[in-house]
This record gives sequence, C-alpha cells and structure tokens, in this order.
Amino acid sequence: MKKIMGIAAATTALLTAIAPSAAMAKGKPRDVWSVTRSSDPITGTTSCVVTAYDTAAGMKFSRMGFLYPIIENNPKLGLLVGVSSGGRYRLPTGDILWRVDGNPHRELKAAENPAIGNASFGATFKTGNEATDRQVEGVMAQTAQLTASLTATSTVASGDKAREMLAEMAVGRSLIYRQEAASSAFGLPSTRTAEVGQYTSKGQEPFLIDASFHRGLAECGITPPASGGGVTP
Repeated sequence: MKKIMGIAAATTALLTAIAPSAAMAKGKPRDVWSVTRSSDPITGTTSCVVTAYDTAAGMKFSRMGFLYPIIENNPKLGLLVGVSSGGRYRLPTGDILWRVDGNPHRELKAAENPAIGNASFGATFKTGNEATDRQVEGVMAQTAQLTASLTATSTVASGDKAREMLAEMAVGRSLIYRQEAASSAFGLPSTRTAEVGQYTSKGQEPFLIDASFHRGLAECGITPPASGGGVTP
C-alpha cells in the first residue's frame, strides 16, 4: 500500500513539473520551414533544400499526392524555387500557380524546368538531307521535353525568375499555390480552386514565411537577391 502511494505521489510531482513546460511549448508557434540535405551515394552530388513539411507529434514528413514548396541550392543548376511532390512514390506536379502576399501570381510551367546536360536520343535515322535531319532532331527534342514535363515530379523556376521569386519571399509574409489544372477556366466551379496553402489542424492556411524560412536559407547558403544576390558558392 505504501509503495502504491509512493508511486502515485511521484507521478503527481512529475506531472506538476511537466505542466508548465508543456503549456509553454503549446504557446510557442512551431517552425514552418526546415532544411533537408541529401547526398547521392553513387555520384556524391549533394543538395540543400528548404521546405515546409507536414508536422504531427513533433515529426516532419511529406505525403504522396501533396505538393511542398522548395527553395533549393542545387550544385549544377544553382537556385531553384517551386514545388515538389511528396511521399515515397512521387506523382507528376504539372503546371503551378504561385502567389506571395498580394503580389501578382506567377505561372510555373513543368515544360520550362531546367535541364541538366543535353538529351540523348541514341542512334537516329539519317536521311542524308541536312535540313531534314535538323528538323527531325528538333521534333525529337521537343517530344523529349514534353515527355519530361508530363512526368516531372517537381516544377521549379531557375535563373532570373527564381531570384525574383526568392526576392518576393524574402520580404513576404505568406505563400499560396496550387496546380493550374485544379481549376477550369470555364464551366462549373471546382472546389479544388480553393485548395491552396498548407493543411493544418485548423484547416487549410497559407504557408507562413517566418523566421525558420530565413534560417533555412542561411543554412543552405542561399542569400536573397535583395540582400546581395543569389546563391553563395
């Protein structure tokens, strides 16, 4: 009996000690953005990505079928800004509509994704006519680009457009986006039109651009253009 009473008293004291800390933790806003570093075990290529994962029970994760914002310091392509499909099995992202605060929205086209190197088509049939051969190669290149855009699991901007988007985010407060195909330009309205932002316990809300976003950029060596420009080598 004394042993049981002793355990009960110890448990009560422990809960009393934890209660203030739990209350403080509950009142503290969670970080929206975090950093993911990766390294290819074969090529050794590394990347650093700032993104806003889903969060539950203190764990961060991504889900299949959902799109996540990314700002990436890519070793070959430099600064990339856009969205990536989540989960273990990635789905095509398609074209994206993107908006920071009250700025004009931007269109990110999957067909305009940056390419690494030149596409290889293997052995091709040569007609012997130089003009015809160039035309055939051009059609094949366009077909390869279209195929790549239809299967791409990320839709991103690079170069000047990426820098402009990052400059907006650096001074912005919130971000929303969705797949362009989620809303029809005519006909009956779709409920998917309003599916923008991040899923939270309170419903769907804009992605907040908070202090964790700026810390993430610093960790990945990314400097917003307004502060002096681009990606730190």
